[in-house]
Amino acid sequence: MVSSSIAKKLRLPGLGQVGYVVRDIDKTVSYYKNTLGVRPWMLMEERPEPCIEKGKEVHPVLRIALAYMGPVQVELIQVVEGESVHLNHPADSPWRIHHLGFMVQDIDKRLDACQKLGIEVLQQGTIKDIGFTVNYAYLDTVQEAGAVIEFIQWRLGVLPLPVNRFVFNTLCLAGSSTFLKGRIVK
Repeated sequence: MVSSSIAKKLRLPGLGQVGYVVRDIDKTVSYYKNTLGVRPWMLMEERPEPCIEKGKEVHPVLRIALAYMGPVQVELIQVVEGESVHLNHPADSPWRIHHLGFMVQDIDKRLDACQKLGIEVLQQGTIKDIGFTVNYAYLDTVQEAGAVIEFIQWRLGVLPLPVNRFVFNTLCLAGSSTFLKGRIVK
């Protein structure tokens, strides 16, 4: 359990994302869309560069799908190739919560605070997509929190981009006119 003094030092914002590792992203998106009515979805295939996992450079290719359920973003991740912390997911589980994500504007400061608290980084990477940069870091918190904690920082060029449902839907509208590499599923 994370003590209240640690929570105060990390100054976590409200929950921004719940991430799942899935075997078949198309099938899972279809279920969320057709059964639960979750839409629109932004689908991407990405190779985070650089991507450092426990001090070692790795080169995974990930299929990622993003959508919102209320104020919380849902992220589905399918590892297409390479090594990734996502493959440490239990083999007998078709899907379960992998991480809880927090949208931050100061990822480096937060990672410094984690280091001082003895919280290790499992994986840290950068995804770039036509002017957008997403820096992320997965923290080694499964034993304490029941899931990996992720810090997520979006930028448009050099400007911080606070991602919420409104910004996401605006990006999806722009993406439907081929602004993004990924595809939009409505």
